[in-house]
Parts: sequence; structure tokens; C-alpha cells
Amino acid sequence: MTTVNTLQHSPRKKTVGIRLHLLAGVLCALAASRVTLGQSYSGLEAHLIPHTHTVVPGDPIVVDFILRNTTDSPMVLTPPGMGTNSSSPEAALSLPHVFSGKGFTGLTIKGDYGHTWTDVFGYQPPANTNELHIPAKGIVGVSLAIEQFYPPVRRAGHYEMIWSPYGGAVQSNRVTFDVEPRKQAVVFTDRGTMKIQFDYEHAPKHVENFIELARDGAYNQRTIHRIDPGFLFQTGCPKGDGTGTRPDGKTIDAEFNNTPIDRGTVCMARLESDPNSASCQFFVTASRIPEWDGRYSVFGKLVGEESMTTLDNIMSQPTDEFGRPKHRVIVSYVRIVDVPPDTRPVKTVPTQLPTVPAELP
Repeated sequence: MTTVNTLQHSPRKKTVGIRLHLLAGVLCALAASRVTLGQSYSGLEAHLIPHTHTVVPGDPIVVDFILRNTTDSPMVLTPPGMGTNSSSPEAALSLPHVFSGKGFTGLTIKGDYGHTWTDVFGYQPPANTNELHIPAKGIVGVSLAIEQFYPPVRRAGHYEMIWSPYGGAVQSNRVTFDVEPRKQAVVFTDRGTMKIQFDYEHAPKHVENFIELARDGAYNQRTIHRIDPGFLFQTGCPKGDGTGTRPDGKTIDAEFNNTPIDRGTVCMARLESDPNSASCQFFVTASRIPEWDGRYSVFGKLVGEESMTTLDNIMSQPTDEFGRPKHRVIVSYVRIVDVPPDTRPVKTVPTQLPTVPAELP
């Protein structure tokens, strides 16, 4: 009986000893790496802000990753499954914290035809990183060109993405963007046709706004309500009198640039008192107006001899003393088409990414 009892109890004692040894090793490792167990993410918000919702293939797809501490106390964050260094804590959002989702992922990106991507390309998570300290009511963030980490988004298509850092403990807003070939607009009027070549480099948000409106039919059957002889014509007002805006109330922040306002320049109209009030109305200039340089967002220019002939035809229409055409002049519709490859302008890529905004929109 003694022998039997010994045989029955010896494996159990050995197993318990192994478990205790393993547990001690784990506790020592956790203590050495200063991993924060059970940290709270209550009051933490994650936000994504794309710099534009329409991108030309080959151009960077820049997105702001922002964390906001909504509490009245400082917040200390450590990526799950990662140790912390003994060096100074960080006050800026670094890659280990951006890609702190489950399995060291970050974004979940859905593309056309049901494709989904989560894995980060070319990123190797370190064993340890610095703690992230966010002050009370504070915001930290970083701008990233996400195509560097998710190469599939370089292809033309429609994409939707969401950010789930810290093992999915928090989730951001859902945002969408389109990668599509460079576009131009063909404006059909009852006085001829004009082509607008967009300035993606200097006014990407205005280009995006115009393309969206044109595709929604916002410029169909719009009157040219203003003609200033020798200077410009203006159109795009849903009311037809120069007082209308987009039905959704959306406005576009100014993208003033160094492009000279010259013959055939296309600008968004705005309130004189508010540089960020551009909506749906735009004007085309018929001559050089140097005093307007840098005061209006130039987002395109007319190209081709036919465009200039049409411009002259519109500018020759008789007007009253207030610049209103005496005979109705109509923009029939605007068609958005691909720019032919042989006329594709040279692309410029920023040398550095912009900083995150001081506060969320």
C-alpha cells in the first residue's frame, strides 16, 4: 500500500512544483518589464481624421491618429502584451501605441469586394516601449501615411477604416476614403464647353468638394448669375442669386496658395468676412487680378482652346448694372472624367507630414 500511495502522489507533487516554478517565472518577468495589469481605458477616446477623402494613386494617404483623455486626471497607457522601458515616458503618440490592437495590429481596413486588411506591413513591434502619458483633458496624436503600413490601399478603390488600439479596448470613429485616378471636370454650358484641370497639390479639399458636388448633380441646370465684364463669371448657386450654399451646410476651410489669379483661373467663392466659408459657388476669371492672389482658394484652371472660347462667349453676354446677365446663361451639367495619361501633371509629395490639429473638429 505504501508503494502504491507513493506512486499515486509523486506525479502530483511534481506537477504542482512545475506550475509554481512557471508562475514564479511569469511574475518575475512581469515585474521586470513593468507591465501594467488591469489598466483602465475609461475616459479614453480614439479619433481618426483623414486629411482628404479622395486620393490620387501614388499620393500619400495621410491620417491623423488622435487619443483624447476626457477625464480630470492624467492617464498612463501601456500597449497590452508589451513591457515598458525605464526611460522617460512619452508625451507623443508612437508606433507601438498606434499599432497596439489585438496581435499588434491597428487599423481594420475594408475595401471593395469584401476585402479586409488588419496586418501591419513592415512593422516589427518591440519587446518594450515607453509609457504614454496624457494629461487631464489632454490630446496626443501623430500623422501617418498609412499606405506605408497597409500597401493594399495604394490601389484604386473605396476604403473604410476604423482604429482599435490597446487590444481593442477603445474604438475610433469610422472613416472612408477613395483612391482614384486624377480627375478633371468638363463643364457644359449653353455657350460652349470648358475643361477644368484640378490643382490637387494646393487645394485637395476644394477639389474633393467640387467633385462630390458635381457627381451629386449640384451643378446641373445652374444659372450663371454674375458676370463682371473683363473680370469673371460666377455660378453654382442653388438659389440662382448668389446667396445659396450647399443644402447640408458644409463649408470648406481656406486653402490659399501662391497660384496667381489669371485668365482661366477657377476659384471657390466665399464671404468676404470669412475665409473658411467656401461652399458650392465658384467663379472663373477672365483676366489677371493680382490683388486677389492669396485671398481666394484656387483649385483649378481652364485648359484647351475651346475652354477659352467658351469663357469669352460667356463674358460677352450683356448684363445690368448689378452684373446680372440680361439673357439667361446656363451651366447644363458638369461631368467628372479621368485625366488622359499624356496630360497628367507632375505630382508633388510632401517632404514631411503635417502636425496634428490642436483640437478635434
